[in-house]
Amino acid sequence: MSRDFERFGVRLRVQLTLIGIVAVAAVAATLLYAQASGAYQNAVRQDVKRQAAVLEDIRYVYGDEAQLAFRVAVAQARADGLEEVKDEGRVAASEHALAAQTAFGLSQAAEPGSILDLDRYRHQDLGYDLPRRLADVQRRASGTYGIDPGATLRAGDRKAAWGLACLGAAAAAVLVAVVAAQVVRPRRLRRTPAPGAPRVLRGVEVIPQPAVTTRDRRASRVHLFVFALLLLLPLGQMFASAGGQRAQAEAARKAIQLSTSITAYAERSAFVAEGLQVAEIASLQATAREFASLETGVPPEEAQHEWAVAAAEERIAQQVRKIVDHMGRLPTTDDGVDPAAVAALHKPPERLSDASAEQARQVDLAKRAGRRAQLLAAATAVAVITEALAAATAKATMRPKWWLGLGLSTGGTLLLVGLAMA
Repeated sequence: MSRDFERFGVRLRVQLTLIGIVAVAAVAATLLYAQASGAYQNAVRQDVKRQAAVLEDIRYVYGDEAQLAFRVAVAQARADGLEEVKDEGRVAASEHALAAQTAFGLSQAAEPGSILDLDRYRHQDLGYDLPRRLADVQRRASGTYGIDPGATLRAGDRKAAWGLACLGAAAAAVLVAVVAAQVVRPRRLRRTPAPGAPRVLRGVEVIPQPAVTTRDRRASRVHLFVFALLLLLPLGQMFASAGGQRAQAEAARKAIQLSTSITAYAERSAFVAEGLQVAEIASLQATAREFASLETGVPPEEAQHEWAVAAAEERIAQQVRKIVDHMGRLPTTDDGVDPAAVAALHKPPERLSDASAEQARQVDLAKRAGRRAQLLAAATAVAVITEALAAATAKATMRPKWWLGLGLSTGGTLLLVGLAMA
């Protein structure tokens, strides 16, 4: 074999291998973080879709169906309450007939498949089972409720964890290269080239080599340090950007959930408040009827009948309160209601402070991650200038003013890195 053929030495082959590891690991981390980012965004879209379904079903059950069902229940309770006194006078008979006809007419006017059309939701005395109705409405959209944004987010976290492992491998390769560049192979491990063997290239440096340089070793070490920064800073920027995307996705999900909780709780609260108002008005009307019988000068027998009707109406008012308690009770997962809907309905605005604080924390994390990525990008730009100065000074005899320029550039890079880590 001709000695004119040249081959890389062990030091150069190690350099190329380590740089190859850094490149492959960085590309793998980029792909994994891209997949993680896609999963985070998909989790947000899924949460938007799922929370919209939760809110729409709650609005439909408590805002649309519950109102009519409550009127039917109140009318029926009034008819039942006046049943005992309807034969005692005209007022009771008229009020009983009016309530019974109202309950019947509203029930007959119900749309097919609605809560009033199906007896399975009807309670004999307490109106209708709204939590059970909500669970059945949600089962119709089982595909939407089968979406699990949390699982999608965790899948993204797993991709990000693998991406972090790749970044760790790349960073480890850079550190090994830095250490190896300052180590001289012991003589006992060196092999003397055999006669006729290919010539070894020794003057080529992919990575600055302070251990074997023939120039100023301090300058070569500075050059090596800056070179390592140029490899490490983009890795840190990639990690910061991925963390920011994760925090942004989580902040968006928390904001959606907060909005759903506030609106959903308001829907149920409005229904309960209106029901209690109806019960209170019924009680006031009973008292007003009793006073009216005394002030209108009716005969004693008619006044006695009015008092009986007033007493029945007071009992009806108490029954209406029970209907409100039954129909407006908070649903649970035991009712078959989706956990997201249960969580939304169980949290009044004043109890959302923890969730709101967590959402604000995620927003703050996203801002900090974005700031960190920007500072690291700026540090990389300054490091490029520093690398040019270091490469030039490593090949020449160092002068004090060159050291000053290199020191200022290196210090600027480190200052930006420090601010990013702060």
